[in-house]
Amino acid sequence: MLENMLQVFTRIQAIEEKFGQVSVNKMEDVSSPTFKETLSEVKGGKTDTKGYPYQYAELINNASQKYGIDAKLIESIIKAESNFNPQAVSSKGACGLMQLMPQTARSLGVKNIFAPEENIDGGVKYLKDMLNKFNQNVPLALAAYNAGPETVKKAVGVPSIIETQNYVAKVLRYFQGS
Repeated sequence: MLENMLQVFTRIQAIEEKFGQVSVNKMEDVSSPTFKETLSEVKGGKTDTKGYPYQYAELINNASQKYGIDAKLIESIIKAESNFNPQAVSSKGACGLMQLMPQTARSLGVKNIFAPEENIDGGVKYLKDMLNKFNQNVPLALAAYNAGPETVKKAVGVPSIIETQNYVAKVLRYFQGS
């Protein structure tokens, strides 16, 4: 039993050396992160106030600047498409954070569809193309992102496909913050 206690104290000392000693005052400070938050951060799972993983913020901001697309719109699409799961695969075969179809990804120069940087860059490039095709009309560009540009052209608007209508509404809801 003494040996187990020694191991525990040794581990506590190692943790204190890595993260600093926790004082009673720090524990009473409401702004200090909880153990769960600290553990999540150490594991790479820290999120911002919207619950979006910080690890993608820089990639989203880079793509936003590169293509001139609002970062919040990119976040909204990723939230609707994959809920920030870089390994997501839809029943139709769309992959990654922005749910790119393999053929579309290849045409955009994406070599690893599951690599967050490539997937976000390719998805935002495709979104930019859709915005250009539909005169910067965000709902039509989103419909084209979901159902394909030809489907939107034939419908002369958001097509009467329930999945696409729900998708456009969901992304716009996230984008507008409700």
